[in-house]
Amino acid sequence: MTETTAIRDTRLIAEDFVKLWDASSPGGLAERAYAPDYVEHHPLPGQGPGIDGLNELAAVYFAVFPDLETKVQAVLNDGDLTVVRWSGVGTHQGGQMGVPPTHRRVHFSGIDILRISGGKVVEHWGETNGLEVMQQLQAEPGPQESS
Repeated sequence: MTETTAIRDTRLIAEDFVKLWDASSPGGLAERAYAPDYVEHHPLPGQGPGIDGLNELAAVYFAVFPDLETKVQAVLNDGDLTVVRWSGVGTHQGGQMGVPPTHRRVHFSGIDILRISGGKVVEHWGETNGLEVMQQLQAEPGPQESS
């Protein structure tokens, strides 16, 4: 495999990683992109281990943001590590973590590091704009009080 082919293959895996969080993602995408025993270094609350935990978490996201759309912004490769910068948008239609549906469009973004081996993600580290998402879901501020 040439270096160009390897970079193209890891880019496709990174695109599958981002597509997994898109409401239009095809079934079986997690199984195609992830090794069965992949290691999640940044699990989200309630996320179980492995691919089953990943699929359960994706189902929660789709229940809360049923129209979630994601896209790749950039992919960088360094050996077996691939860095993906992504963005997304979805409408908050389901309640979660004590926040009732607001029906607001919410913007997501994140940077993830994937270790890829044998054509699959075997380790994942990630950071997202979770605080910013929660701020976008907050109720509109009321009139400011006079001092």
